[in-house]
Amino acid sequence: MTESVSVDIATAAPADSRLRRPGGAYGWYATVVLMVAYTFSFLDRQILNLMIGPIEHDLNIGDSAFAALTGGAFGIFYTVMGLPIGWMADRFNRKWIVAVGIASWSVMTVTCGFARSFPQLVVSRIGVGIGEATLSPSAYSMLSDYFDKARLPRAMGLYTCGIFIGAGVAMILGGAVVTMIQQTPTAVLPIVGAMRSWQLVFLVVGLPGIVVALWLSTLREPIRRDHGTETEAAKASGNLGEGLKELFTFLVRYPWMCLSLFLGSGLFSILGYADAWYPELFIRTWGWTPSMSGLVNGGSSLIAGPAGLIFAGWMSSRLIARGKVDACLRLTAIGAIGIALPATLMPLMPTPQLMALCLLPLKFFVGFPPVLIPSAIQMVAPNRLRGQLGALFLLVVGVIGVSCGPILPAFFTDYVFKSHQALRYSLSISTGVVGPIAFLILILGLKQFRQRWAQVAGALQP
Repeated sequence: MTESVSVDIATAAPADSRLRRPGGAYGWYATVVLMVAYTFSFLDRQILNLMIGPIEHDLNIGDSAFAALTGGAFGIFYTVMGLPIGWMADRFNRKWIVAVGIASWSVMTVTCGFARSFPQLVVSRIGVGIGEATLSPSAYSMLSDYFDKARLPRAMGLYTCGIFIGAGVAMILGGAVVTMIQQTPTAVLPIVGAMRSWQLVFLVVGLPGIVVALWLSTLREPIRRDHGTETEAAKASGNLGEGLKELFTFLVRYPWMCLSLFLGSGLFSILGYADAWYPELFIRTWGWTPSMSGLVNGGSSLIAGPAGLIFAGWMSSRLIARGKVDACLRLTAIGAIGIALPATLMPLMPTPQLMALCLLPLKFFVGFPPVLIPSAIQMVAPNRLRGQLGALFLLVVGVIGVSCGPILPAFFTDYVFKSHQALRYSLSISTGVVGPIAFLILILGLKQFRQRWAQVAGALQP
């Protein structure tokens, strides 16, 4: 079994100068462009979280239905579409896949502003999810061709800064918009007519995405490294069914490593995506205004989030350079414990100031998996599976995290406690149970990850 894996990787080794990756400076430039696209993707998806009250009021829905907008309608399609798009990213021009995706999700974000009913908004959010599914599988694959293994986590850290920049801006902008809604709930536009203020937000954040799509289309597609032989080219041209079969074979060959990479990070993500309720938590528990809640939540995302991303990328790159090859997976396990404690205690704090203070370590550690797990996957994946394994990561995170993160606390609030004021207890229970389980699963695959790394490193030696 080990021998066959070595042959796969060896045949994927660079054969001539045609396969050398672009220079470092251009790689960092491309990373910045991808990071801007990621920022807009999170701005589009997170802007909902500070408009819970107005949207629920105007569409006559409850917490569970609203969670379906962020979890079910968006999350399920965002993740399910990731696998076929990942297969495409392994075979076709990745920058055009992303450019078309950005344009698509931007248009669908604008259509959210024209939704007059809950079903219409659901359909629009599905469209946003499908469009955004194009970005990360393609970006992971592109970055792995722009950078070597030692620098890849740093590049991933810069790329994933878009998560917290987008989320932070969404919180701050959303809070200001809700305050505007309270003062002027309806605006009248030429041709369009009367629109609710929350609907205007979708137009404001959606339209600039078209410009980002055009900008990204100017990037040079990186040459695929480790993908140069006729055998590999034949494999790469296989259909989707063959690609999924090969993906399944890889997962079965390394069960403990894959369990940690995918299920472990999926459970970790529940702790992160529960933050969809944090703005509303301050509003319901302490009577804060939406603008104040948005400022605190958005500010913590903008400060502590990028700090966690940069630290994770820097520390893992440093440890890998020192020979600690399992650094990405090990640091993610440490992060699971690091986030579980503040995520469990934060909703129960006796003052809003202490609650706000707990957001800083929480946002710091929540940035670990988006940097470390995609980096770890790209380090041990055959080139022909990079996009699909990256998409599988997003699929698991989406099904478990994007969906369950908002829905699990809402379930406790609506059906167990049956009180909106119990949101703090629902959040604490959810994170307190999930955190330790995530840590245990993440450490299961450390040994097998090191073994797989050794196989890859040995096969790619000149």
